[in-house]
Amino acid sequence: MNLGCLTQKIELNSIIPAIRIELIKILEKNLSDAEIARKLNITKAAVSQYKHKKRGKKLNFPKEIEKMIVESSVSVMKGKSANSEISNIINEIKKCRYICKVCKECK
Repeated sequence: MNLGCLTQKIELNSIIPAIRIELIKILEKNLSDAEIARKLNITKAAVSQYKHKKRGKKLNFPKEIEKMIVESSVSVMKGKSANSEISNIINEIKKCRYICKVCKECK
């Protein structure tokens, strides 16, 4: 898969924060901020910043990615690595080339 832009920069600055926003929205229904922070390997302060829209920006993911995020939230609640789940979601985002819609540099 040859994407002509700096995908890592896009992942770091846009995709990962947007995925975390979605995961936190789901996880906060059952977990405290401290528990969410522990499961996502981020600080409690970072969780608060995501919740209060001071970190990251919401993206309108395709339906199949939204479904993956929901499924990943269940896996994370059961103890699976959030980093592994986020990595799987990113790989799918690259496969469906949604990352190009976020980037907009190739157009």
